[in-house]
Amino acid sequence: MANIELIIKCIDTYLEHKKISEVRAVEAASILDRANILHDNSSRPGLPLRNLLRAGKIPHAYQLPNGRWFIPHS
Repeated sequence: MANIELIIKCIDTYLEHKKISEVRAVEAASILDRANILHDNSSRPGLPLRNLLRAGKIPHAYQLPNGRWFIPHS
């Protein structure tokens, strides 16, 4: 089971470090994989995180009409 609080904290820390307001889901998935928080899918990068996004587990995330997910700072 994914630790949602830890995922959000890791993404927020990354955003603060980079001084940006949001990150694409694929990039966030890579960050989480490197931090050993949420292991990514090598054949479909970003899939585990997108599954959480589709389930509404990351409350601040949003999806554009083109299907791309973005995660802003909480």
